[in-house]
Amino acid sequence: MQQVVQLGRRLVTTMATLNNPAGTAVEVVRQQKKALRTVVRRELRNFSPEAKREEDEAIQKHILSAEWYQNSKRICAYVSCASLREVDTSHIMADLLEKQRRTAGMKVYVPRIEDKESHMRMLHITNTDDDLIANYMNILEPTLLDSVGNPREEVMQATEPLDLLLLPGTFPSLIFYYRIHAFVFD
Repeated sequence: MQQVVQLGRRLVTTMATLNNPAGTAVEVVRQQKKALRTVVRRELRNFSPEAKREEDEAIQKHILSAEWYQNSKRICAYVSCASLREVDTSHIMADLLEKQRRTAGMKVYVPRIEDKESHMRMLHITNTDDDLIANYMNILEPTLLDSVGNPREEVMQATEPLDLLLLPGTFPSLIFYYRIHAFVFD
């Protein structure tokens, strides 16, 4: 993990001193980010199942108790995939869907991969049992039609703006300590 910290510091230092975005400094940053991701992925593979479970629980507990999370009504979140070593979001998804059932105006959107280039649409769901199917990579994603055969609402067509976007992250960011990036919209 020390190597991760050192690479992260070098990356931050390089990014802070960028003067010419079109010059070689950008390429240096790309190379450093690539090296950092490689090291972090290796570190994540070395996590024991118990350590990962503990970290995942701590991350979910932090998010579930955060005021910015509790005050959000329109949220994009991801359904975690164990084979990708993503942070488990099962407690978050269960909480979101329960809140959606009892809160007027609450909407939960999750990604659906559209093609091999990983273009996505965020589609509204109401539950994980009926609304999600495994795709070709065994990642759970929403069906195109809801349980009564209607097309699902897309977040880009929603009339209300998003309050929160939860995305999986490879390594801790400067904005958010954990491996989930949270973007709160005012």
